[in-house]
Amino acid sequence: MSSEHTPLGIERRLLRLGFTELLLGGVIVLMITLAGIAMAFYVLPGEHLEIPELQPVARVVEESNFPVGSSRVRNWADEIILVVRPDSVRYFALQGVSPVDGCIVRWDSEASRVYSPCRYAVYDLRGDVVAGLSNQALKRYEVSVRDGVVYVSRGLQ
Repeated sequence: MSSEHTPLGIERRLLRLGFTELLLGGVIVLMITLAGIAMAFYVLPGEHLEIPELQPVARVVEESNFPVGSSRVRNWADEIILVVRPDSVRYFALQGVSPVDGCIVRWDSEASRVYSPCRYAVYDLRGDVVAGLSNQALKRYEVSVRDGVVYVSRGLQ
């Protein structure tokens, strides 16, 4: 049995590895790691990689988690959107910040109105001013339901 194949011989052989062999081994390990990361990004779902400014629609909530008479506030890029479900069929999406005072608007299900709690500007479900000191309507957004999920897009203004 030669000394090359004993544990001590293998240890000596590892110690004799030169800089070039170690550098080559490091590059190979790095390439394998990068290939693994690239495959993980390809295989994993890309929802967390979405850039809101570039998306044509924003996912709001599953329809089953959105009861009739309720509302949801959704951030989409630098915009805040209020999505309202007044009945079992219709959805409305409006600018979520009052243009008068900059407060986040709220949904009053009993009065079927959207209002700003700061200066009490009142809007209907189309975003038009009903009462208050404002004459500027809220921006509207299109709402769609696909496969039981509510989405908002930038269609209406």
